[in-house]
Parts: sequence; structure tokens; C-alpha cells
Amino acid sequence: SERVMRVEELVRLAGALATLPGEQREVIELHHLKGWPIADVAESMKRTKPAVMGLLFRGQKRLRELLQESGEA
Repeated sequence: SERVMRVEELVRLAGALATLPGEQREVIELHHLKGWPIADVAESMKRTKPAVMGLLFRGQKRLRELLQESGEA
């Protein structure tokens, strides 16, 4: 039962992540899923650290909204 719930959560997360704009999704994938530091993400994307932090903040906020919406459905 717990495993099924975990799989369902991961499916919801993957679906929500796929709907994010490209750069927001990339920042979240690199930082949270691959564990890259912000500085490395910024260098890889040729963006400043503040720009990457803004993308990360907005992406995380949107993910929370999407997951909350899909949890209510």
C-alpha cells in the first residue's frame, strides 16, 4: 500500500515537472535530482547564480501549486 502511494506520488511529480517551462524544469532537475550546487547549475546554463535561484524559486512554487491541484482532483 505504501509502495503504491509512493509510486503515485512520483507519477504526479513527474507529470507536474514535465509541465514546467524548460529552464525551470532544467534547474530543478540539475539541482534537486542530480544534486548540483547552484554555482554549477548557473555555469552549465550560462546564467548568473541569482538568475538560477529565481528560476528555482519560481519552478518550486509552480510545482507546489500543480501538486496541490492534482492532489485535490
